[in-house]
Amino acid sequence: MRGADWRLAVVQTVNSDGTVLTTDGITARRLESYRSPTVSDQIVITISGSGNWLAAGRTATAGDSVGTTLFARKTANTARNTTTTLADDPHLTVAVTANSIYMLSLTLFWTGPNAGALKGAFAVPSGTAGRWSLYGPDVSMTAGGNTAQVRADSVGALTTVLAAGSSDTTHAMTAQPTGLVVVGGTGGTFTFQWAQNTSNVSDTTLFAHSWMSLTRVA
Repeated sequence: MRGADWRLAVVQTVNSDGTVLTTDGITARRLESYRSPTVSDQIVITISGSGNWLAAGRTATAGDSVGTTLFARKTANTARNTTTTLADDPHLTVAVTANSIYMLSLTLFWTGPNAGALKGAFAVPSGTAGRWSLYGPDVSMTAGGNTAQVRADSVGALTTVLAAGSSDTTHAMTAQPTGLVVVGGTGGTFTFQWAQNTSNVSDTTLFAHSWMSLTRVA
């Protein structure tokens, strides 16, 4: 047997015993660092002088890999008034990979007129499915304070619009939307969109340091 060597291979089968089978028939044991193996992964495999194969891990691709967190943060305030038409937030956008699943989290900070409130949804690549909940103040809250019944709507589509309440242009509100994003065969841009829930001449302002993250789980 020649000395140790390494090369690239493609995963055909993920076995339950900690090994993977490559498309050219090699069974290699995964290193502890090679978590969440997936069929079609391009990996580095290495052989010992005695003929034992190890799967060192997944190589980098044009997209993200399982375990990667995509993160976007608002670097400036964005104010909108006299509109109920959803528009892309200029900061809360990331590029997602085809045939992937992500856990979705956001934290939003805003102020706005009680009569205007805020609503949101997501612009997603074609074929993307999922579910999200806007966990935040109910639109029935009254003006002049920052206490409100929590609203936790849940819908079957990321593009379905959900609304959250506002107190006034002084008291800041917060919401923590969560969800699951299932990207189909087309990757692309994933963006939070928002507008006033009811058109009002006073600004609804989504503040800097609001953020969005998507962590790939499959």
